Amino acid sequence: MTCKTWLLLALLAAACTGPGPGRLPSGAPHTVAVLPPSTKTPDQLLVAGSSFLERYATGTSRVTVADVLESEARIQLERRGFDVVAPDDVDKVTHRRAPGSPEGAAEIAAEGRLPGLSLYLEIRRWEADAPTHPSYILAGARAALVDPTTRAVVWQNERAVAPIPTPGEISAGAAYVTASRKLAEELLAPLGPEKPGA
Repeated sequence: MTCKTWLLLALLAAACTGPGPGRLPSGAPHTVAVLPPSTKTPDQLLVAGSSFLERYATGTSRVTVADVLESEARIQLERRGFDVVAPDDVDKVTHRRAPGSPEGAAEIAAEGRLPGLSLYLEIRRWEADAPTHPSYILAGARAALVDPTTRAVVWQNERAVAPIPTPGEISAGAAYVTASRKLAEELLAPLGPEKPGA
């Protein structure tokens, strides 16, 4: 193939991938509803509430990686100057049901008349390197902002499967929380810097 042919193929591939992890298009709403993350792993990824002691003796609620990621995504968006729709308002619309795709996220948000854009989060892979004292979590994920009125993905970012360091954590649950926080920041950082005082 000639150099021109390679260049044309590269440009076509870039055009077909859709929006990338850059800034939002100008004029895009700065109100975001964070939907429950979709987990594509076979494990429930429990952070807390899985042991007999937690469930029956201390009454600890069941918390998953998806729950932590959702909460951290809200924090990251607020730090970057976005208005985040109240979790209770989102829960009334989603009934804690995670969409399976960005298109599903747009559909749920449109039917529930959620304002602004909706954030679709997808956990593609999540594995600790050890059940105790894990030094990293092997994670792959995706984030996409969808416009419910047009059903279009206006921004997205994907994280290829790679380790997230969790040094010093004793249990898998604690490592999961640390990794979830780091993942939310990494996925949403391209949306802009943190605002002073946020």
